[in-house]
Amino acid sequence: MGFMQKRLSLLSFCRVALCLVTSLVVLTGCGTSSPSSGPAVLRIWYSTDDPVERTWSQELASQFQQTHPAVQVRMVDYSFEDLNTKLQLALQAGTPPDLAYVTPRGPGIPAYLGAHKLRDLTTAARSGSWTSKLRPGLLAGYNQPFGFMGARQGAVMAVPTSLAAVGVLYNKDLLARLHLPLPSSIGAFERALTRAKATGYTPIGMGNADGWLGDDWYLTLVNALASPHQLAPEFSLSRQFSFRQQPFVQAAAILRRWSQRGYFTQDFGGLDAQEGIDQFFHGRTLFQLISSSENPQIQQDQQQTGLPIGVFAFPGMHGGSIIPVSGYLGWVVPTAGRHPRQAIAFIDSLLAPSTTRLLMRHGVLPAATALATPNTGTGWQQEYRVALDTAQPGVYLDAAPVANLNATMEANVQLLLQGYEGPDFLVKSLQEDYTSHKGSTARIDGEF
Repeated sequence: MGFMQKRLSLLSFCRVALCLVTSLVVLTGCGTSSPSSGPAVLRIWYSTDDPVERTWSQELASQFQQTHPAVQVRMVDYSFEDLNTKLQLALQAGTPPDLAYVTPRGPGIPAYLGAHKLRDLTTAARSGSWTSKLRPGLLAGYNQPFGFMGARQGAVMAVPTSLAAVGVLYNKDLLARLHLPLPSSIGAFERALTRAKATGYTPIGMGNADGWLGDDWYLTLVNALASPHQLAPEFSLSRQFSFRQQPFVQAAAILRRWSQRGYFTQDFGGLDAQEGIDQFFHGRTLFQLISSSENPQIQQDQQQTGLPIGVFAFPGMHGGSIIPVSGYLGWVVPTAGRHPRQAIAFIDSLLAPSTTRLLMRHGVLPAATALATPNTGTGWQQEYRVALDTAQPGVYLDAAPVANLNATMEANVQLLLQGYEGPDFLVKSLQEDYTSHKGSTARIDGEF
């Protein structure tokens, strides 16, 4: 072989070798764990039907990214319905987000657990001390129903970072104008309703087109009338529990009486929860039952109108007061997510003092205890926290591990309020649903 042929052969060999090396580099760069692949992209799906919440929810992502520069966060807001539909499809296809903020009500988390598509977070909860960072008993209580839905008993499958606590919002000017004290009994509360109605004001504000505020009124009255030991067996699906007990019938009768006397907002069945809050701030409504999940909108409306407001816990039948309380939406990590380590780090950040401050700035009642003292926040927020810390904790009866018990309660309470059915029919419907341990999962129960 001549010199020129040897030179060409050497050049050809070099070209082939270079191509092989280049191909190897490209292929190696495709791996998600390669340092050269850039920052991990943490995909988060966030559900809310609150337009006010949508304006600030992205701050959660921005705050995390500032302390985790190696992670790029892509958080997308969806309505409850849209997120549930998309997430169920993505879970089945094996292409879910790394983290999702979703409702614990059916179908929601129960459906995702039933499909065995969520990661068990028990070890992460232990290493991150999540139990001690949240209100006492909250994490265990929030996850208890999931043990009947496909999760291991005692496992942590979801983490709440805000509370749903039911209180009574009131117009301070109107209460003073009517020469009324804060009601300390159910009888005093009803006398205040009578006086407000007689003087041309709306006694109770409510928008119940989506059903959940009527549901909250019913379960609040039951909690006020019943002792905790009467209600607790529901969550273990005890056969000793029954919706036919006297407090359930009595609560339904009270609601029907209030509706027949015209104590609620006119056309309440045609107003959604947000519209009901807006009407309260017109200044002619005395009381409004609220969930702390509505606090961002309440804060915005109060700042815009300047209406002086306060919050108190609903009075109990045997003295004291009660507040039904639960974690609100929960953070879940799909098993097929690509970045579980970063997803868990994001949850860790949500329980930090900086996030507690962020949530409180936007009116949210945080589930974490860091800095969540009664003297933080605006006046009505302070009253909310004091009520929460001093009232008897009540239970969300519609959160028992029965498929869509929530929807059954919402629909039948609405019929009761509209005069289409009586108290006996309501408790009969609830008992049948509870006894069968079955129910429709055709709609998503997001807000509560």
